[in-house]
Amino acid sequence: MHAFIETTLRTAFPGAEMRVTDTTGGGDHFEVEIAAPQFAGHSMIQQHRMVYDALGDRVGVEIHALALKTRVLAN
Repeated sequence: MHAFIETTLRTAFPGAEMRVTDTTGGGDHFEVEIAAPQFAGHSMIQQHRMVYDALGDRVGVEIHALALKTRVLAN
């Protein structure tokens, strides 16, 4: 699942800097820190929604917990 998260978010947010951490070692609880230029002009809630939308239906099913830290990455 780690690879899915990283690949999906790199595709959705080209140029982003990110770190994906499996917080429990079980492959279903993750922390994602992502800085992306696509977040410019969006509130933190909107940024988080953009990440959840990119990951789709796997959140809440295969990804049981997802802690997010987002910020704008200046070009």
